[in-house]
Amino acid sequence: MRPTFFRALLGIWSFTWKSRLTWRRLPVGIISLLAVPLLVYITTSPPHAWPHRQALFGDPIMQVNEFSTKRLGRAKLTLTPEQHRQLVSVLAEEYARTEKEWREAQSTATTMDNDTEQVRACYERIRDRAQGILDERQFTQFQTFQKRKLLESIEKASLPRWSRTGPFYHWLIDFYFFVMLSLNCVRASGGLIRDELQADTLGFLLTRPIGRARLLILKYLSQTAWLQMVVFLEGLLLFGAGQLRQVPALGALLPLFLGSQFLAVFAWSALGAFLGQLTSRYMAIALVYGFIVEMGIGRIPTNINTISLMRHLKTLLAHNPALQGIYEWSGKGVPLSIGALLLATGIFLTFAALLFTVKEYHHTAEMQK
Repeated sequence: MRPTFFRALLGIWSFTWKSRLTWRRLPVGIISLLAVPLLVYITTSPPHAWPHRQALFGDPIMQVNEFSTKRLGRAKLTLTPEQHRQLVSVLAEEYARTEKEWREAQSTATTMDNDTEQVRACYERIRDRAQGILDERQFTQFQTFQKRKLLESIEKASLPRWSRTGPFYHWLIDFYFFVMLSLNCVRASGGLIRDELQADTLGFLLTRPIGRARLLILKYLSQTAWLQMVVFLEGLLLFGAGQLRQVPALGALLPLFLGSQFLAVFAWSALGAFLGQLTSRYMAIALVYGFIVEMGIGRIPTNINTISLMRHLKTLLAHNPALQGIYEWSGKGVPLSIGALLLATGIFLTFAALLFTVKEYHHTAEMQK
């Protein structure tokens, strides 16, 4: 049988997936697939729990009970039933008023100082109204009790003000799409040839007269095909976790996300294949590349940021209203971004094939790395 490109691809593809679908690797594979979806499910609040978790002040009845039993109890003072009822009513009214104002302000560019002032104003109103309900000794104890509650509420108001679905999008985009996906692709493709050299198995793949460049491309296609299957399943699991938490408008985001992910896998894997031919420490070089090019040059608001892969992926994802509202990315130039991703894939893969073709590897040295 002549070693045609298609037959070689079938053979290498068989080696690729069979080596990963083993009982020994299955538990680790399942855990890695479920880790991020589980984090999404845990950190994203369902609609019925969100108001309670975001409350700035807590339950008025529990607070009045705490004040009555602990603070007044130690001072050997008591609240009458009417005082208890009136104090609960005051706290409930002022808490509801302030939380409404605070949530309305979340849609505007308010600062932490504005939030703190809102909380302080609330406690001042409570103090003024409580003075007409409590006697002098009770009011003195109430002021001390309120100072601690004021500090707790200010601390809550200073926390990051994400919406209910904020954690889902931050796990999905910031962590999974731009960190986990890129590093996994580089790690998996960086060792396409070096793993064979260190295991002394490359000679078995070259028993047929197949060129080095063709071999690398075949292994790249097989590896990316496997990665596409894995990340497609991971994407579905992530969106499934979001659906369980009732994140709205996921149906509109899913096709856009999967399409962007499809292009990202090819680009990041080609980069990994190229770096793997440069050095055995390709993951360290990938991190340096990420800090300099993706996180540095990619954020410069000039045309030089077009060399960043993340910049083009952001352009594609910017066409989703939810992501646009969170990140404020520009969605202009989609054809240019798609072309840039495909061009980068071709360039990285071409350089990787050329290096593998002309570079000579010392067997003993590679085995010791």
